[in-house]
Amino acid sequence: MNVYNRLKRFEWFRNRLIRNKITLVYVPLIIIPLFVLGFASNQIYTNAIVERTVKSVSDNSSLIITQINGKLANAVSAANMLTLNMNKVLVEDQSGAGGQMSELQLYTKITNQLSFALVVFPDVESAAFIDPDYHIFGSNTSMESKQELAAGSELLRRLQQSNGANIWFPMQKRNYLVKNETVPILTLGKRIVNINTGVPLGYVILNIRESALSAVYEDIGSIKEGSYYIADTAGRIVSSKQEEEVLQPITEPSLLEWVQKSAVGAKVQSSRDGDMLLISSDMQGLGWKLISQVPYDLLTEDTRKITKLILLIGLVCFVIALFVARLLSNVISKPIVHLSRHMKKVKEGNLDQQIEVNSGDEIGLLASGFNTMMGRVKDLLANISAEQKKKREYELALMQAQIKPHFLYNTLDVIYTLSEMGRARDVQRTTKALADFYRVALSQGKDQIRLEEELRSVKDYLSIQRIRYSDVFNYEMDVEPGVLGSMIPKLTIQPLVENAIYHGLKNKATFGLLTITARREEQKVVLTVKDDGAGMTEERLHDLRASMSGAQQQVGYGLSSVHERILLYFGEPYGIQIESESGLGTTVTAELPYQAEQER
Repeated sequence: MNVYNRLKRFEWFRNRLIRNKITLVYVPLIIIPLFVLGFASNQIYTNAIVERTVKSVSDNSSLIITQINGKLANAVSAANMLTLNMNKVLVEDQSGAGGQMSELQLYTKITNQLSFALVVFPDVESAAFIDPDYHIFGSNTSMESKQELAAGSELLRRLQQSNGANIWFPMQKRNYLVKNETVPILTLGKRIVNINTGVPLGYVILNIRESALSAVYEDIGSIKEGSYYIADTAGRIVSSKQEEEVLQPITEPSLLEWVQKSAVGAKVQSSRDGDMLLISSDMQGLGWKLISQVPYDLLTEDTRKITKLILLIGLVCFVIALFVARLLSNVISKPIVHLSRHMKKVKEGNLDQQIEVNSGDEIGLLASGFNTMMGRVKDLLANISAEQKKKREYELALMQAQIKPHFLYNTLDVIYTLSEMGRARDVQRTTKALADFYRVALSQGKDQIRLEEELRSVKDYLSIQRIRYSDVFNYEMDVEPGVLGSMIPKLTIQPLVENAIYHGLKNKATFGLLTITARREEQKVVLTVKDDGAGMTEERLHDLRASMSGAQQQVGYGLSSVHERILLYFGEPYGIQIESESGLGTTVTAELPYQAEQER
């Protein structure tokens, strides 16, 4: 099928005009290399920009991760420092004071240590200490409220079950142990024990505001119109410059899947806001990923400008190429078009064509050859016309010669026999019928006669044959009066009747009937010769039809001759058709154009 399609496309090109072929070949030779060059340069430039952007954003991501890890490390250092200071306040100072430190003194010392930790580590927004009796000591009074919530919280439960290691709790909004309930915070918790005895002394809570993390993005700087955010393993955004996105899940399904499954890498991802260049970097410890998001259209903005410029240049080149191709095609194809127009007129039947020869190139040689050829064609047509006329005359003479001599001999024998028998009246009728038959057959050399005369000749012929074969057949004629004046080639019906008698009725074991009809159908005269004789086998009928169509050697000379003469005079779709069935008879139908005598 592919080969067939390619052949059809080639056939389409081969049938185009010369000027169009030149244009179809010339223009792509100019345009295609230009656009290939533009496309290649566009791709190379775009890939270079993307690679450079990926490297730049990856470097920025490394700096952001380093700074954020620094903030987290400061929170861990603050927790470790508070562990030592709380041991000093709760163990050493109380032992030195004989265990008589007042609650106010204890509250002051603990809050002072918390405030000092915030001064040393400013990345920590707020801090709190919870003793074993769930009393809360906060760096800010708002953290000391809702003691019941804090005492029963999952946060404190996990710290109670820990062994003193630092525990990071997810970014969240809480209404206890926070300075501001509406601000997302990242919490570090640590269980404090007596470093000498291992007895639990309480729990330290350190909070880092989400804004302290997102501020790093702006400090380091990002790609214009791009953005950074941090997502956890569940696909939830834990830090972003857009406050409304914090603690919200990633809503783009394909992006969420990529964030959850992807390791470090870059990808161009389609989203609601268009194509985005996404770069993922792992943040060790908390299982977070730093995602940088840059609009792809922003990266390819300069590339698109170059593409537009290339398209503009290509358009200009296309117009120039089209103009030059047309100019070139006119120079080459105009003489060919001129020649083809003359040939088209010849094809339409106008043979009086001569082309003016103005050049000695190949086109001039073609034009000169065309003129010579047309002169020869006209001479040949004149010769053919003359030969055709002679052929018609020969055909007519041949048909007349086909009135078999033995018919004349047999008829004369019949006349002699009738005379011997003393049947003078039959002798007269037979002699008259024979004379009338030959008079019509000769017709003073005319090739067409009125149907009425042809039927009269057939009656004379049948009268003679009836005397010879009175015990073989009888005949009937059914003729519409309106067709009697139509002109037909002479000896059209008689060969059909003769064929029916000799090949149909004579070979029948019983008495037969021959029927001749003539009628008019619109502008046609339909003549039918039907017998109920022996008929033909299917093989014989097939061979006869093939002979009449010229598909094989001639069979049945009488029928074929009549058919060929009708075609010779009138052409398609006239002629004869044969229907026959073995043992049932044969029907031969001749169709000719209706033409009155004055129309000849």
